[in-house]
Amino acid sequence: MADGVSSRTSRRLRTATLIGSVLGAILFGWSMQNAGATGVVEGFTRVGAGIVVVILLGGVRALVRTAAWRLCLDPEDRLTFVSMFAAYVAGDAIGNVTPFGLLASEPSKIVMVRGRLALPAAVASLAVENLFYSATVLVMLVTGTAALLLRFALPQPIRIASLTVLIVAPLAAIAAAWLIATRQRVVTAAIEWLGRQRVAAHYLSQRLPHIRQTGDRVVGFVASHRDKVIPLILLEATYHVAAVAEIWYAMNLITGVHTPLLTAFVLEAVNRTITVAFQFVPMWLGVDEAGTAAVTSAVNLGSAAGISLALIRKTRIVIWTAIGFMLVLRRGLLVGTVARRAVVAASE
Repeated sequence: MADGVSSRTSRRLRTATLIGSVLGAILFGWSMQNAGATGVVEGFTRVGAGIVVVILLGGVRALVRTAAWRLCLDPEDRLTFVSMFAAYVAGDAIGNVTPFGLLASEPSKIVMVRGRLALPAAVASLAVENLFYSATVLVMLVTGTAALLLRFALPQPIRIASLTVLIVAPLAAIAAAWLIATRQRVVTAAIEWLGRQRVAAHYLSQRLPHIRQTGDRVVGFVASHRDKVIPLILLEATYHVAAVAEIWYAMNLITGVHTPLLTAFVLEAVNRTITVAFQFVPMWLGVDEAGTAAVTSAVNLGSAAGISLALIRKTRIVIWTAIGFMLVLRRGLLVGTVARRAVVAASE
């Protein structure tokens, strides 16, 4: 059955990648024409050797999230930091080039540590780390969007989108907090219900013990590891600090003038919103450039500067993606093989 799931999903993945890439390329071309290619190129070239700093800051972000993931493991399950860092970078690389984002990147990380870390421990630790990361992203989205609304005069479409974020993000946070506080195992309960309704009952019954075990580990983490909560929050916060620093540094070079930290913070919040909302577009082609350009124009930095910033980010992503692919090959695996195994793991 797994082979059938893998085959069907692979075909859908290729189709979705093609459609997302074509639409993204069209949007990218429109953004370049609207902003002026000359201004975009000039902004990009002003960064020069500063791209090395941007790439290194990308590495810092990967390092702190690897540290957070490792902290979510029990002592007896620990892997070396180098192995987990390699798995993190490789998983992110695969997620960057597929239209499924986290649905591909997180299972890919599990595939990369398979054989060296028990599956329940790998799944639960990644789930916990992603919960902490998601919580800090929600804080980033709410505070950054609020600052954007209060500090700048915005066009109506951006104002509506910002207000939508302010409504949806807190609701998501409340729902997540309720699930954790009341220890509701929603996924397990849903699968049990599907089993009772004879929806793929045999397939689900085989996996339910593993799903229940993983769910118990995730839900019980905070209660049994209270000493890790603050360090995890600090690590995830460091990730966002590095992201804001990247934008602040790049925008100073692109524009040639001082960029306020508040503006960099707002731009990073917008970037997080685009990253979350458009996971299905490989490398966020087109939507990142168009969205960032719209906001930099609204904050009086010009649309060309926004596209230059998006291209700088894209350069950093491409380089770390290439590193991730090399790490996959170093394990003696093929990128396509890891992606297919990740799809099967996600379906299970």
